[in-house]
Parts: sequence; structure tokens; C-alpha cells
Amino acid sequence: MAEPKFSVSEITTFHQTYEEDLATYAEAGAEGIGIWEFKLPEGDDAGAVAKLRESGLAATTCIPGTLSIFPVPFPGPEDPEERTEGLCAAIRRFAPFEPVAVLCLTGHPGDRDPAEARAIIVEGLRRAAQVAGEYGIWLGLEPLHRDIYGHWSMIATIPETIELLDEIGEPNAGVLFDVYHLWDTDDLVGEIQRHGGRLAPSVHICDWRDPTRNDFDRALPGDGIIDLPAIFGTLDAAGFDGWMDLEIFSDDGSFTDQEFDDSLWKQDPLDVVRRGKAGFQKAWSARRKP
Repeated sequence: MAEPKFSVSEITTFHQTYEEDLATYAEAGAEGIGIWEFKLPEGDDAGAVAKLRESGLAATTCIPGTLSIFPVPFPGPEDPEERTEGLCAAIRRFAPFEPVAVLCLTGHPGDRDPAEARAIIVEGLRRAAQVAGEYGIWLGLEPLHRDIYGHWSMIATIPETIELLDEIGEPNAGVLFDVYHLWDTDDLVGEIQRHGGRLAPSVHICDWRDPTRNDFDRALPGDGIIDLPAIFGTLDAAGFDGWMDLEIFSDDGSFTDQEFDDSLWKQDPLDVVRRGKAGFQKAWSARRKP
């Protein structure tokens, strides 16, 4: 296929405003923006939609303020019902932006009975998928790296995610593939080949810094140890034709008590996005069929 469209998730330029992100991404040659709800100006969603249209960017994978059925280590309510309502409200809020997908997580139920917790997750995500379906939006369920984010999620692999999606049973619910979380799972190439048709049409991309210094220490594509050409080649061969969405966490003391001098969040946002796009394009050009 031709080179996928390139998008930038707003966490990549953490300290910029929504309007600054629109301007930066457009200038850097991106075609889309992954909107984070916390960056939207309060009380002016119509104005935010108008600014998106003026920028020429498309909304890709949007991230709700409450993005999971059970809690994650972000601020938010504890009660699963309240969290489900918050996720559904965020989907309705994002709908006028016409995003490709809205991301969601399971969260972690703590000491709750596993069978009971799974039933709550299935019901909550089914409701969210149904709301998203009313607007023609994918609900992207993201498996998280077990060794790092095991306390965030009940799923860590594509098969685990597919099994949960089958229980949810909504046609617009798919796997939100993030190379950071899946690159070192067993038989990743085979899993993409088997389940490529179940992926939401937007993939989060970055690279794995070696050594990784904490949970928020990602690298730009090509600056780490992930075999991106192999992953991209397998996605291409599996028929993926969606967006590539750059998503970078790079701690500068904002998320933990560690402040890295080389944090990408401390660097010029325009330069970071341009380098991210160049790294993606180089890896895509070098993609290998499985």
C-alpha cells in the first residue's frame, strides 16, 4: 500500500495547548491529530471543531479523560458505573470532531472477583461501543504491556483483547494496536497475520528506549530497539490501511519524580514532530514482508 497517513497524538507535545498543537502538526506535515480530552478548551467545543477544520487536520484516535471501566493511575472516579458514563460522555463530546477512533482501556479491578470484574468490563465497553457506533466511530481497546502496565489493565496481548472483544460483540470495537505495548509479545507477526482484520484503523507508534528509565520514557521511531520495519511490513501485508499516530510519553518530571535532561517534552515541539515523522517514513520505507 501507499504510505499511511501520519498523525500525532497530543500527549507527544504535552505542554502545548490544543491550538498550538494544531499549528505545530500542520506545519510539520502531519495530516491528523489524536485529540486528548484534557487539552480541549472548556466550554467551546464548537470553536475547537472549527479550528480543527481550519487546520486541515483530521481527528484520528481520541483519548477520553475517563478512558477505562476500572481505575487507572490517572485522576478520575473509582466507581465503574460512573467511569462508564464518563467514557460514553467523552465519546459524545468527541463525535463532532469526527474522529476515526476513541481509545479505551479495561482498567484494573484490584481485589474484585475476576469473573465479576470481567462482566462489568464487558457490559461497560459494550455500552461505550454502542454509543460510538451511533456516530460511526471505532472503539479501540488497547492492550497494555504486562511488565510495565500490569496494574492498568486486564489484557496485554492481541489474543486476550480479541477474546474480550468477542464477548463485547459490537462490530465497531477493535484492537487499538500500540507498538510500545506489543512489540515484544510472543509471535507478534503471527498474531498480526491472524487478527489484522480486527484492528482499529489507527496504530500508535514510537520506539523503545534501551534501557528504559521509567514507564514514561518512549523514543521517536528509529531511535530505539523496536523492529519497526518488521511490524510495518506485517501490518501492510495484513491489509492495514489506517493511520499511523505518533504517541510519545517522555518524562520531564510531569508524571513522576524523575526528570530526564533529554526529555522530548523539553525540546522544540515542531522539531520533535518533524523528527518523528521522518523516523516513521524511514521505517515504513524499510518495511519487510513477514
